[in-house]
Amino acid sequence: MNEQKTEPVKPSGRFFSLRLKIWIGFILIFTPVFVASYYWFYQYTTARVFQTITDDLQETLHGTIEGIDKADFVQLYEEESTDNPMCPPEKPTADTPKEENGYYPEDNPLYMEHEYWLLAVQQVEPQTRMYTYIKGPDDGEIIAIGSTGYFREPRGGFRFCQRYTSTSSNIYNGLTAQVNAWTPYTDSFGSWITSYAPIIDDNGNAIGAIGVDIEASYIAEVRANILRNGAIAFVLSYILIFLLVFWLSGFLTRPIIGLAGVAKEIGEGDYSHEWKEDDGNPRNFRDEIDTLTGVFKVMVDKVAQREQSLRARVHQLEIMVDRSKLDKQVKEIVESDFFQDLQSKVQGMRDRFKKEE
Repeated sequence: MNEQKTEPVKPSGRFFSLRLKIWIGFILIFTPVFVASYYWFYQYTTARVFQTITDDLQETLHGTIEGIDKADFVQLYEEESTDNPMCPPEKPTADTPKEENGYYPEDNPLYMEHEYWLLAVQQVEPQTRMYTYIKGPDDGEIIAIGSTGYFREPRGGFRFCQRYTSTSSNIYNGLTAQVNAWTPYTDSFGSWITSYAPIIDDNGNAIGAIGVDIEASYIAEVRANILRNGAIAFVLSYILIFLLVFWLSGFLTRPIIGLAGVAKEIGEGDYSHEWKEDDGNPRNFRDEIDTLTGVFKVMVDKVAQREQSLRARVHQLEIMVDRSKLDKQVKEIVESDFFQDLQSKVQGMRDRFKKEE
């Protein structure tokens, strides 16, 4: 009896390893989580940084006001502007050159003392620009007193006695209450966020105001740095995590892949696989894969024993079948007419031999 080997049925479709499926699945599931986490981190960090900047701005504002000599501040404008052609009572026109709208009274010690105080504060907070002013004669108009722009090269900012009317009411309202302009705005000097507050004398009267600016580009630069550095950290951590996941997926699927290889060997009739024992490196924490491996090992042993028993049984059946065929063939010969006729002739010959004796 010949053995017939059955060819394994090949499944249709492309083959994707379990390790690759785990890795791709992790990417599909956790990539949105990573992106959402990064977006939240960026929003939260920029909000906190912006809050820190504005808090520092207000602290600088109030600290500068505390250090201003209120009496000297009032005296400075009264002395410098009285009968001074550089401080005309009439409002400059649109055709008035910028250089003729205000000046720098460098020979006035009160002015220079005021300027150096603003500079000292700016050196503590170098990203800020500060200026002081008083109420102008027209609605919405202010008159500049001092500015840290005096120390820039080239000089900029407000000049002493410069008259200015902003398109926004924030600077004017700063004469009576603190005003925070946290939304970036643009004027003839640039783009800023600003905090304004009145300067109050010892009697509780508002004698002027101070504005502290931070360039909007500084805020944008801080946000850009957070975005760039956060993106770099995100990409590096993303790559690192997915490399670890790829390694971990291989670690987890290695026993299953090994079992698949053993199953293939068994499917081809090879039961000689040598199982590795853990005696030299015992595992203290076993899992379902260890259970599956143990069950599979027992199953392989039982299948091998059953196949051996089946082969022995088949061999016995082959012998029985061969004997049955032989008996049938002998019976067919014995019962044939030729054999019967031959047998009667032989019997006749035996009878004649006996008579002759």
